Amino acid sequence: MKTQRFLLALAPLLLAAACASSPFSRTTYPSADRPDEARAYSDFMIARFAALTNDPQVAARHYASAISTAPEDLGVAERAVFSALLAGDYGVAAGLARRANDAGSEAALVRLTLAVDAIARGKTEHAIEIIEASDLRAFNRMIARNLEAWSLLDTEGAAAAEAMLQQNLTGDARLDNATLHMLGLMQAAARNDAGAIQTFDRIWASGARLAVGAEAYAELLAASGERDKAVAILDQFRTEVGANAALGVLKTRIEAGETITPKRLTTRQGAALAMFLPASALMLQTDDDIASVYFVLAVALDPQLHQARTLLGQSLVQGKRPDAAIRVLSDVPASSPFYAAARGQIAGILLSQERPDEALVVAIEALKIKPERSLRLQVADLHRAQERYAEAEALLTEVMLSDEAEGRKDWRVFFLRGASRERQSNWESAETDLKEALAIDPHNANVLNYLGYSWIDRGINLEEGFSLIRQALVLEPQSGHIVDSLGWAHYQLGQYDEAVELLERAVELLPGDPVLNDHLGDAYWKAGRRKEAGFQWSRALKLDPQADDRVVIAQKLVTGLAAAPAPAGALVAQ
Repeated sequence: MKTQRFLLALAPLLLAAACASSPFSRTTYPSADRPDEARAYSDFMIARFAALTNDPQVAARHYASAISTAPEDLGVAERAVFSALLAGDYGVAAGLARRANDAGSEAALVRLTLAVDAIARGKTEHAIEIIEASDLRAFNRMIARNLEAWSLLDTEGAAAAEAMLQQNLTGDARLDNATLHMLGLMQAAARNDAGAIQTFDRIWASGARLAVGAEAYAELLAASGERDKAVAILDQFRTEVGANAALGVLKTRIEAGETITPKRLTTRQGAALAMFLPASALMLQTDDDIASVYFVLAVALDPQLHQARTLLGQSLVQGKRPDAAIRVLSDVPASSPFYAAARGQIAGILLSQERPDEALVVAIEALKIKPERSLRLQVADLHRAQERYAEAEALLTEVMLSDEAEGRKDWRVFFLRGASRERQSNWESAETDLKEALAIDPHNANVLNYLGYSWIDRGINLEEGFSLIRQALVLEPQSGHIVDSLGWAHYQLGQYDEAVELLERAVELLPGDPVLNDHLGDAYWKAGRRKEAGFQWSRALKLDPQADDRVVIAQKLVTGLAAAPAPAGALVAQ
């Protein structure tokens, strides 16, 4: 690597550049006079800075420029491929991978990109050559072998492809999960339906639950006449994992008596899933956007793999690139089963950027096209976030009636509707909903806290209310909101020393919450600690409280609690 020598070459150029930029200097230095090494290092440093500041597009561009002047520096070439994929520019990444390969790079991501590019261009024999010549570690080796198996299906047939996958099995269900799914999907692609069902039987018995596998399994069962078992598989997936748009559509079709024809994946589609499944697992184990490079490769192989786009969007959010995530998610068409999920993600991103009006517009427009349960819940939650509690209640009631028709009871729906009703001063109905939510999930800290505090705030069921809040605190001892509720309950009962102790702890846990700081100020005042009360109220004002609370807190700073209106409650539905 030449970067250290580049640095030495750059030092006099920096001085020259400083002189050239001075208004008192008459000397200029044309860029063409700079040594290649200096230009390469300049590009390298710009690219590194861009990468560190989360700008992969600029990083890829300058890494690519550095390759031109320092092609033998393989570290630059590898970084260039990574940055291009991170930027979502597969075409540039593939070109850079070819340049890096010509320079002798053996980096894993370069080799995988080359193999994907070969498969995408229909050159599966070349993909096999690339993979066979690569020395990869466990994670990338598993992906590469699955890519090779799909390439073998294209070049040598099903027997050779299945033999390759069988050789890769370790006997450990956790490690073999992705490979077994590839085997089942490949058997279905080769029209070996009996073998595919046997493989998916094995996967299902192991406890592995992947949506792509459940879909293929249910399709095969339904096509073979086992429609009831297919529906049972889809129901079990929803119970154990959660709702999935594609599986919901398939279940509806099976129950309607439609003829189900199993999907027969092409080599490119299978190879895309070979990238997608491990990347999905990787994303769950990391808190950055490293998995996104694999999702980009998967989408390059199969642009219709919309679930990869939704997870790519999620990965980009994890990597703190929300605008890039919105662009990716916007490419999921209304015809896709994942349209509602993608639009819901966009709305969530907009809300996190404090753009609630735009978030609500996106979600409502999507709801008109896809009136799905998940979107109804999200729109209801967006209404709640903007204190439109009546609109939220109406949507939650619709969801509840739909759930009732399907025999489903969801504590979240009862809880959110109860909270919306409580905010509208409809306590009797709110209490009914909150009790029902607690009956469905008796160990839910949010419900325990909300119902317990609501009772104490109204001066009813005091002993039981305290008990519920204490149970919530045992479940979530580090929740500042729950500690605040218990402290505020003591405050309501005039137990100010106990309130101060708990509210101080709540503020330690959530120092940036204006409501908690306001409550602590009130408790200080009642405990006779007037200066500290003023400090907490001043701090609460600096933390951007809601408009109504701001007026109340400002009044307390002038007159104390004697003439101030009643403070806002601690309770916020979460």
